[in-house]
Amino acid sequence: MQGGGDARGDQGFLWSEGKLKQNAPRVKRALRESHRLALRLDEPGFPLSELELLQGWQRRRLAQTYSDLISQDCYQAAGEFFLAELYGGLNFRQRDQQVERVLPVMVRMLRDDMLLALAEAFELQSLSLDFDIDMTMALKKSGWDELNTARYGEIYRLCGRSREREKQINLIRELGLKLNGLVRHRLVMLMIRTVRRPARAAGFGLLQSFLEQGLRAFRIMGDGTGFIETIWKKETQIMQRLLKGDENPFD
Repeated sequence: MQGGGDARGDQGFLWSEGKLKQNAPRVKRALRESHRLALRLDEPGFPLSELELLQGWQRRRLAQTYSDLISQDCYQAAGEFFLAELYGGLNFRQRDQQVERVLPVMVRMLRDDMLLALAEAFELQSLSLDFDIDMTMALKKSGWDELNTARYGEIYRLCGRSREREKQINLIRELGLKLNGLVRHRLVMLMIRTVRRPARAAGFGLLQSFLEQGLRAFRIMGDGTGFIETIWKKETQIMQRLLKGDENPFD
């Protein structure tokens, strides 16, 4: 290495000028937390059926809450990306494994603001899964095999963690605004398209699709600020209503 020498651990990501990219350690920490949570799903006796019930109910709720928004052509792709890939609890483990394998290369190639967006995406994913695990355990104890608004609100309040809930919703906004800015840089889009074929040939197809889908969705929107702010305000309102025990928190 030239310049800064050979750093280790979270300081081990260096770029060609020998300077640390500020957000590289954050990506690594986010991945580590994602792996830790994923391992909990493999523990003996973990109630996977209850997790699937909870996540399925949440995906349907999100689709219903934002049906008017994502039915618009310009917002459909972005809605699917946020509500399914990042916020809906879909399977992410294989993609995360690909990220871990290719991370040193990504750190060299990607701009630091792109690494920040990637870190926030994984942080949002991990935080959402952490909440889902807590609520799944509460659902298991309840003995319910079906969910409705009242039951969902009850286990939501039982798990609490209001400050972290607020952080989750703020991450949605921060990540959305970053992606909204990144798609305006032609070199960013060109770089992602350039590495498409070698990425897939090397076994990183899920990761490549994830990056392309997110950037493409925001490019279709044009200026996505309105879309992002709508979700942020609505989810904040829903969180507050759920914590207060509102009978109709999603209206």
